[in-house]
Amino acid sequence: MNRANRIIYDQTGKILLQIGEATGDVLEHDTITELHWIDVPYRSIDYTKNRVTGINIETKQPILEEIPVFMSDEEKRIQELENQILLNENEKVGGIL
Repeated sequence: MNRANRIIYDQTGKILLQIGEATGDVLEHDTITELHWIDVPYRSIDYTKNRVTGINIETKQPILEEIPVFMSDEEKRIQELENQILLNENEKVGGIL
């Protein structure tokens, strides 16, 4: 299937978003009957930790999903060593008191 390039633009003709053409095993565009928008205040979302997955149409608030953090084996080993050091320090402090 061939899918057309969908272009979303404002009242002046300024392009806000282009989806681009696609061919092959792709989904057709959804039919749009209404467009809405919200302005999310600057820095109100930490986009390094969350992504917007949708908008609650009743509250007009973004629906967030936490971005999972994957640690490499090396990072896990470093974390384990840091935890062991902290435990050892806590044991030493606990023994003094």
